[in-house]
Amino acid sequence: MLERLSVRGLGIIDAVELDFGGGFAALTGETGAGKSLLVESLKLLGGQRAQADMVRTGDDRLHVEAHFSTRGSLNLDRVLEELGVDAADTLIVRREVSAGGRSRCWINDVSVTARALQRVAPQLLAIHGQHEQYGLADGGVQRQLVDDYGGHDSLRSETRLRFEAWRTAADEHERLLRAQASRRDRLDTISFQLQEIDGVDPQKGEHDELRNRRLVLRHAARLEELTSALIDGLSEGEAPVVDALARAERALDEIGELGVVLEGGSQRMVEARVHVEEMVREIQNLADRSLGEPGELEDLESRLHLLDQLMLKYGSSLDDVLAHRESLVREREELRSVEERVEEAENAAERALASFEDAAVSLDAAREKAGVAFASAVEGVLANLAMKGTRLEFQWRPRAEAGSPLERNGQRIFFDADGVNECTLLMAANPGEELRPMARIASGGELSRTHLAIRTVLRSRRPGDGYTLLFDEVDTGLGGATAAALAELLADLAAVDQVLVVTHLPQVAARAQTHYRVEKTSKKGRAITGVVSLDGTEREAEVARMLDGGEFTETARAHARVLLGTT
Repeated sequence: MLERLSVRGLGIIDAVELDFGGGFAALTGETGAGKSLLVESLKLLGGQRAQADMVRTGDDRLHVEAHFSTRGSLNLDRVLEELGVDAADTLIVRREVSAGGRSRCWINDVSVTARALQRVAPQLLAIHGQHEQYGLADGGVQRQLVDDYGGHDSLRSETRLRFEAWRTAADEHERLLRAQASRRDRLDTISFQLQEIDGVDPQKGEHDELRNRRLVLRHAARLEELTSALIDGLSEGEAPVVDALARAERALDEIGELGVVLEGGSQRMVEARVHVEEMVREIQNLADRSLGEPGELEDLESRLHLLDQLMLKYGSSLDDVLAHRESLVREREELRSVEERVEEAENAAERALASFEDAAVSLDAAREKAGVAFASAVEGVLANLAMKGTRLEFQWRPRAEAGSPLERNGQRIFFDADGVNECTLLMAANPGEELRPMARIASGGELSRTHLAIRTVLRSRRPGDGYTLLFDEVDTGLGGATAAALAELLADLAAVDQVLVVTHLPQVAARAQTHYRVEKTSKKGRAITGVVSLDGTEREAEVARMLDGGEFTETARAHARVLLGTT
């Protein structure tokens, strides 16, 4: 449930803070007062794309913040966990947009992306406006509505999984077909590359070893001088270091025999002598290695050149070349048996397609059954909105597509991860009329009421969990008894969820439990939008204005008191 909304620097809003309670709240005001900006603020918190021109002229940024109380929704908790946000009884969602167009978002002070808001917002609120109404014309939206009503999540998930399995099998079949078509040329290429690599016969780690050996051979003369000098000084000269260390070791032993303690001195001297002796052996080994065979350096350079040529063609390292050779061997074996593998892959793709169709048939049947019940339930709500006698029907038909692997009744048909049959919502708004696609025949008012009825039915199938429903002028074109019925419907919804309504209908505003007037004033020559909570005579005056188009007549005031039940 939305508890608090704070908006700063959005359009003509300087600073607005609203505290909401549960139940039914109405927002009213003159056209252009800024009601739509409050709706836009919630859309921004829902991850809607932000524009730099939304920022109030002269401000460096806009800021929107909403506090939502939650009741431990499993879906919400799962999404928050994936985003690294701790679940809490209160969620604070913030967004800032700079004058330069940069957007930043937070949930409980954890920085997130706008896409993350798009995942979280549907668990907290739903915004229904005229733009959403016209989305009903889309067959994909209509199919989704039926799935929402029928609770087809598991059936859709199974259908999607089987579609992906078919797609994987079909891709493998197509790959093998391409391999079969180019089999001879590819085998020739593989044979050539293997001969080239095997002709050199590279060994793992060989390149690094040869490069190190080349360094030694290139500097053989200087290495001989240096190693000879070192060996002479350390162990073979007139006063070698090893002998000096041995004498020092004996001297330290005598000092110890005299009772004078040098803690660890003798041991350290022994270690020093041993280290020097080990170093002498290593230097001698280097000296021996620097004595290369005649022509060894030339042979080594030639070998490195061959290895470098392989790496230039088949990888940046010798390991890459060897890995490439292994892949060539595997591909060669695969191509030699490609005929059999093509047939196996074709059979696997056919089995996967049959499995997908089984799931799609089950989903189609569930959709047709749910569509009948859904249409009937929506008709019942429309009867209370001055559309009694309206008939609705969800029509399910496949779409032909030449070349599709799926065939029904001799016709190739389109399919995807959402199934096979496409949806069209048919309507007959008056008795005796033929059912036709709703998108073509419904007037704006009929579309508005149908949209509201659909949302009402869907909401009735979801347990109350403190959800927030915002209706943005969905009452356009309604009046009289229909307006009263709409107000009753919204009040019923508010018994389950929090309902916020932006409205021009006095019947709807009067039925709300709380009432806010959005008004535009001028300050220092600039327009500013503000929001006032109405009660008592102020609310009566606002409803009277809505009844009489701005003229506060006594008749309008009397009518307002009747609507408000304050007579």
